[in-house]
Amino acid sequence: MGSRPPAAVFVLSQATPLRGMERAAADVVETLRAEGFEVSLHALVADPRPGRAGRLRDLAAAFLAARRLVRQPGPPLVLVGIWVGLRVLPFRRPRDRQVIAWEHSLTRERRAALRSFDVVARLVLPMYARRARAVVAVSAAVEAALAEQPGVAARVVVVPNPVEAGGVVRREPQPRGDGGRLLYVGGLEPLKNPELALEALALLPGVRLDVAGGGPRLPAMRVLAARLGVADRVTWHGHTDRVPELLAECDVVVHTSRSETFGYALLEAAAAHRPVVAAATEQARHLVPNLVPGTTTTAAAPVLAAAVRAMLAAPPTPEAFAAADAARARAYGRSALVDGWRSVLT
Repeated sequence: MGSRPPAAVFVLSQATPLRGMERAAADVVETLRAEGFEVSLHALVADPRPGRAGRLRDLAAAFLAARRLVRQPGPPLVLVGIWVGLRVLPFRRPRDRQVIAWEHSLTRERRAALRSFDVVARLVLPMYARRARAVVAVSAAVEAALAEQPGVAARVVVVPNPVEAGGVVRREPQPRGDGGRLLYVGGLEPLKNPELALEALALLPGVRLDVAGGGPRLPAMRVLAARLGVADRVTWHGHTDRVPELLAECDVVVHTSRSETFGYALLEAAAAHRPVVAAATEQARHLVPNLVPGTTTTAAAPVLAAAVRAMLAAPPTPEAFAAADAARARAYGRSALVDGWRSVLT
C-alpha cells in the first residue's frame, strides 16, 4: 500500500468575503486537491456580523471556535495569517493537533509603519517559535522579517502564493496625443500611500491617472486631487473587476505602498506586459526588474515623477517582458507551489 497523501486543514478567520490571503488560501487548497492532497478550508467565523458590537461578538466566537478546533484530533492546522495565529496558538497544548503558521502580512516595513500590527506581531511571533511545527512565508520579504524572531528562523520555509495568468489582457501600447496614462491598483489606505501617486501626477503635465481601488482615504484623496489641480486628470474606478482592461489601456503602473508582502498588483502588471514604477520596498526590490519589468524608487513625489517620465520615454523592451515571463513561470509555477506544500506537510 502507498503512503497516505499529505493532509491539512487551512484555517481562515472568516468565510466571507474571500480577499487577499483568504483568496490565496482557497486557490492553494483547490490546486492541492487537484494533486491528490487531502486538504480543506475551515473558517472560525462563518458570516461576519456588522458594526462594532458584531465584531466583538465575532472575536469572542472565533476564540471559542479556535479552542475547540485545536483540541480536536485531525490533520495539521494551517493558520492563514497572523490574526488566525492570535486566535489559535494561545490554546495549543503539547498534546493537541499540530499547527503550521502561514504568514502573509509580516514585513519589517509593516511593523515600522503600523504600531497596532507590531503589537500583534510581538504577541504572536514567540508563539510561532514555541508552538508551530513550521512557518511558511509567502515571499522573501516575509521570510526576512520572520528570520529576526528568535526560534523562528530555523523553521521558515518560503512557498509562493499561486499566480494565475487567467484573465490577462495584452495589447500593444498605443500612440497617444497626451502625456500618457498611469494606473494605480490598490486600497486607498495609509499603508498603501496612495496620496503619493497624486503628488507625482501634479508634476507630470498632460498625464492621466486611473485609480482602481477604494477605501477610507477616498474622500481625502478627492480633496487632495482638487487642491493639487489634477482632479480633471484622475478617474476613480473604486473596487472594480475591470483591472485587466485598465492594465491593457495604461502605459505605466505606479505602486506606492510602504509595505508589500507578495506583490499581486506588480505581478499582474508584468503579466499584462505593462512596466511598473514602484516604491522601493523589500518585496518590490525582489521582484523588479527581473520578474516584473520596471524600476523602483524612493517614496518622494519628485523622484517618482522623474522615474515615470523616464519609463514613458523608454519602456522595457519586448525581450525584457519575455525574460520576466520565463522567470515568473519558474518562480511561481504550479510545481513550485505543490512541491513546497508537499515538503511542509510531509
